[in-house]
Amino acid sequence: MQIETYIIVAGLIVGWIATAFFMLKAGRKASARGFNRGVNLAREQHASSPTCTVADHELMTKITTSLALAVETWQAFPGTEIMVARVNKQRRQLTAFAAKMWLAAYPAPLNAEDAA
Repeated sequence: MQIETYIIVAGLIVGWIATAFFMLKAGRKASARGFNRGVNLAREQHASSPTCTVADHELMTKITTSLALAVETWQAFPGTEIMVARVNKQRRQLTAFAAKMWLAAYPAPLNAEDAA
């Protein structure tokens, strides 16, 4: 082979290695920037608004009340025992979920007097 061929091949190899190096470096930098931006955005959203508002909690409480009324209505009809049991279970789960969301959004402050 001619010396020119060796020079061209060496230049191509060095170029590919440099391109790969800088592409990896740019990818890591962009990934870190995007991850940090996403984390910061999530923190801002979490800090700006609570998970569960009072209106959300009231809505869940009203839905639970409506389900209780539905259960009382269905109990009067024969053959609805399966549906009554299912709705009772869902009502209990919804009540527990509403309480969990409320406590997550508005944790009870710990007082030294309460602990004693």
